[in-house]
Amino acid sequence: MEAQANDTTTRKSPSKLARNLKFGLGLTLGLGMAAALAGGWWLRQAWQDLPAVEHLAQYKPALPLRIFSSEGELLAEYGEERREFLPLNEIPLRMRQALLAIEDARFYEHGAVDFYGLTRATLANVVTGHHAQGASTITMQVARDFFLSREKTVQRKLTEMLLAYKLEQHYGKDKLLELYMNQIYLGERSYGFSAASNIYFDKPLAEVSIAEAAMLAGLPKAPSAYNPVANPQRATVRQHYILQRMRELGYITPAEYDTAVAEKLALNKDRNSSVHAAAYAVEEARQLILQSYPEGAYSMGLDVTTTIRMAPQIAADKSLRDGLLNAQARRGYRGPEARLAASEDSVARQLAAYPDSGELRAALVRKVGTSGKRQLTAQLRNGDEIVLTASDARLGGKLQWDGKRAIVENSVIRVVHDAAKKRWLVSQLPEMEGALISVDAHSGEIVAMAGGFDFYRNHYNHATQAYRQPGSSFKPFVYSAALEKGYFPGTAVDDTQRLLLPQETGARPWRPRNYGNNYEGFISVRRGLVRSKNLVAVSLMQAAGPGYVQHYATRFGFEGARNPVSLPLALGAGAVTPLQLAQSYAVFANGGMQMPPKLIKEVRSRSGAVLFSDAAPRAKGEPVPGTQVISTRNAYVMDSMLRDVVKSGTGRGALALGRGDAAGKTGTSNNAYDAWFAGYSSGLVSVVWLGYDQPKSLGNATGGTLALPVWRDYMQVAVQGRREQVLAEPPGLALLDGDYVYAEYLAGDCLRDSHAFIHSSVSCGSDGADTRMAQGDAGNGGSSTGTSEARSLSEAREREQILKSFSEE
Repeated sequence: MEAQANDTTTRKSPSKLARNLKFGLGLTLGLGMAAALAGGWWLRQAWQDLPAVEHLAQYKPALPLRIFSSEGELLAEYGEERREFLPLNEIPLRMRQALLAIEDARFYEHGAVDFYGLTRATLANVVTGHHAQGASTITMQVARDFFLSREKTVQRKLTEMLLAYKLEQHYGKDKLLELYMNQIYLGERSYGFSAASNIYFDKPLAEVSIAEAAMLAGLPKAPSAYNPVANPQRATVRQHYILQRMRELGYITPAEYDTAVAEKLALNKDRNSSVHAAAYAVEEARQLILQSYPEGAYSMGLDVTTTIRMAPQIAADKSLRDGLLNAQARRGYRGPEARLAASEDSVARQLAAYPDSGELRAALVRKVGTSGKRQLTAQLRNGDEIVLTASDARLGGKLQWDGKRAIVENSVIRVVHDAAKKRWLVSQLPEMEGALISVDAHSGEIVAMAGGFDFYRNHYNHATQAYRQPGSSFKPFVYSAALEKGYFPGTAVDDTQRLLLPQETGARPWRPRNYGNNYEGFISVRRGLVRSKNLVAVSLMQAAGPGYVQHYATRFGFEGARNPVSLPLALGAGAVTPLQLAQSYAVFANGGMQMPPKLIKEVRSRSGAVLFSDAAPRAKGEPVPGTQVISTRNAYVMDSMLRDVVKSGTGRGALALGRGDAAGKTGTSNNAYDAWFAGYSSGLVSVVWLGYDQPKSLGNATGGTLALPVWRDYMQVAVQGRREQVLAEPPGLALLDGDYVYAEYLAGDCLRDSHAFIHSSVSCGSDGADTRMAQGDAGNGGSSTGTSEARSLSEAREREQILKSFSEE
């Protein structure tokens, strides 16, 4: 019985095991089916939730604003992303091969997901114990870059794979590769390989070598880690690996591989700079574009061509910088910029507040030698140690060892490298500022604009924003007004100092004087301008009528509110900008015609569509779009007198230009606060101004000694390739005693003059002429005595203040 029971137990045990196995299998299958159903449901929902991809067919990335010179040279680029879109057929084959060699060699062979690569990468990562290889295909990376974040989760990875399949349903491999190569971030704010090529190597993508292509191809994985500037060694290791892969895949030959490995790459030094040249002009152009396209200026892909020409612009920047350094050197060495406390910080950190300015580099003095040969030991920002034994020749060539200006340890100084003698010299930044503006008289195009010593040190554009007293550079407009009142270059004016009474000035008594207190008695109007005689200018303004002259000057573009009616206006007591003065002198150079100043020549979209153009050809006989502000004969006479200023007057320094049509006028304002030279030659009008932002005396200096040399140096470059332009004598002029006079004046058709300080060989006084000119005078707010009961009390007080504060050149 016992045996029978045992046998029964033995038969039941396997039956229970089988049931357990069946249960487990069923449970597993059930869970598997449930998981499959759940996974299928998730895939269905995930697929439905995938973003639409159709819009990529019309891929339009945000493209930066680019500003070019007249010749097409890139001056600046603005935008959050530095990007240039290139169709795939314009991306060189070597660049595509370099990228595929490292990112997805089987791109054209596998589907949206490379399962072979995924398996290989997974095994490699398990064996090494860390993330050694990636398995994302180009298509998966397109999905991530356009639609997904970079968070590392399983769900995000699965979504990326699904989106890759969706992308390959809509687009071919070439389109996906094109999208990737234009979208991927490659460091230095560059997106896409075209932008990266310009930023890292300063060349278009079509011109990159195999070695450069391999370097760029290494950036997508980690732009910061493989940046050839920040991490040159790591970048080079990756570049060599990519070149090796290209050789293994048959993309390059062994000889090409050896050449590429040996190639030394030349990186772009200005890769971080948005502005490459003509900084002040670029900023003006940027502001104009922002006014026209306030919403999309930095993303529409606008290409802006300016009127700036590179050779004159480079000359303008250099001439102004040299002129300011020379002018400041006349004032002597001011001493170190700062004396810092001893610190353990790096020299770069200590000099952070003292940025370099062109050739003038900041240095920190580490040691002052006092025994033997006296010398300074200093460190540059990059840590290089230099030895100095002399200063810039402009500062006298000697170092300052004693007194308040002495250079001591931990002083911040400026140094410049003397390449000819292979040495460093102590220099200094100028305290004064300046401007140079150059305009084509016939078109109004701004050819060059230098708004200060260093844009990055001072953004204020003195060429367009600084209102300063023009001094004697304003006198030609007084003379031009007087020509319309019956006076002419041969009219004799008394150059004797005299006291102007309150009834003449409209305010307090005033005794104007000439520069240097030199007086010649009665001299011609022409000589008065050539010698810049203050008494002649004041007398002409008094005779023509201060109100008339002031109103007449507004024709040229001067602002009446900034140039109020008063006799000192004849000596430049008002306020003008360098651009206004250039625009006004252009009238004399262009036969009385004024052209509005232009900086923007053309605006195009990146596709080439013209959005704005100022270069549209005119039909034959169509009038030039300018304004005739003075008569052709007035401009001709003024041009002849301004040329004499250069030939034998205060502008003789311009003779170095070697041009017979050179004309211009110096200007030095009250107390020598401002130094000017305004002039033109070969159809190019240029104005130079120097002074302090907070007005103070420039010392024993004039426009002829400070501004004219800058103008001369610039114009020697700017007029190259231009012909001399001499105006043809217009009708309506006659000669009297060897000088020009309006023909009708010889017949007495001019205003009778009763001023004792003016002698004229023309007998004026026809009743019609007297009435016409007198009415014109009164109608423009002035009389020969400068008094009018209609003038307000505030105007009288303004004249009083001007007379009180004004002192002549």
